[in-house]
Amino acid sequence: MMLKAQNITKTFKQSGGNAFRLQIDNVEIPEGSFTAILGPNGSGKSTFLKIVLDLLFADSAQISLMGTDHKQKKARSHVSYLPENFSFPDNFTVQQMLHSFAKLKDKPVVNIEQKITDLSDAFNVNFLDKKIKNLSKGMTQTAALMHTFLADDQFYILDEPFNGLDAVQKKAVIDYIFTLQNERNISILITTHILSDIDKICDSLYLIKDGSIINSATKTEMQEQFASVEDYYLSHFETKSTITL
Repeated sequence: MMLKAQNITKTFKQSGGNAFRLQIDNVEIPEGSFTAILGPNGSGKSTFLKIVLDLLFADSAQISLMGTDHKQKKARSHVSYLPENFSFPDNFTVQQMLHSFAKLKDKPVVNIEQKITDLSDAFNVNFLDKKIKNLSKGMTQTAALMHTFLADDQFYILDEPFNGLDAVQKKAVIDYIFTLQNERNISILITTHILSDIDKICDSLYLIKDGSIINSATKTEMQEQFASVEDYYLSHFETKSTITL
């Protein structure tokens, strides 16, 4: 099991308003799986990921990451994380950024030049010599994905990885992920608002609302009841007034 998260609680106090409380009873990510966590903005998706990675401290939690307590450094030694909000030095070129950030890994990236070349080919990148500040939103997101996949890890946690990507670029990223799954049996945990992509890629789904998991299903179970992931999602979140996607 790549991830087993149980009995997670985290309360955020808000002055003049109701406190937000994250309460996750159970999430399990099997080895070699592609799992999505879906929910409206502010439902707790990113908070959950940060707690799993010990970037945010829970009030209480039982979390095993790759078979080890998530608070131990070795639990995260083969995990790569792409946050929804990231930043790189503006005056670095993409090439310089990849080299510099690769050095921050506990385990050095082997054959980094070849790995950068392989990722450039897979993601259709021809802007390695451009500075970060001169990249479009899609280019910046692609550069961040290159950084995420630079190390040969076993578990990749991706928070809104398709932000700013066009259809061609999304397909290139998804194809690369499937290639890694076939070659190295990697596991993926993803959050995204692009529901059409989930139909094509995920083995299982969790729905989160107001800080709690309200439903989960394998792709087969979902398809037996609904025509698409969008229908499955809307059946739990659609209201008479507004729909937040």
